[in-house]
Amino acid sequence: MRSISSAVVTIALVMLAGTSAAAQATQAGTPAPLTPAQKRELRERAEKRRDLREDRRDVRHDRRDIVGDKRDIRHDARDIREDKRELREARREGDKKEVREEKRDLRQDRRDVRHDAVDLHRDRKDIRSDRRDIRRDKKEKP
Repeated sequence: MRSISSAVVTIALVMLAGTSAAAQATQAGTPAPLTPAQKRELRERAEKRRDLREDRRDVRHDRRDIVGDKRDIRHDARDIREDKRELREARREGDKKEVREEKRDLRQDRRDVRHDAVDLHRDRKDIRSDRRDIRRDKKEKP
């Protein structure tokens, strides 16, 4: 009888140890499988974070572009001043060929200023749009 009770006790201990190990595994952080709704929610949250990160990157790039456009406009304005000065000198000297070249340079510099002004306007518009996207994305944050 003793051998039977020892066998029963041994089996009971083995079963207890098995259930205890399973309980510890679930308590130790072994994740339960995700439902499709949870997976979808995780995907959506990751997408929102990615959108926000991209919008912030776009704002940084737009700021850099605005600085570059302003620098280009200053440079073109300086070129226009120089071309006007050289045009006056060429007229004073009576050099018709030089006058034509300076007029051509002046027209080109004015076109460059208009082009840079359009770029500046577009970049400012982009930065406003990106900031609006950032505010929207922050509001939608779960």
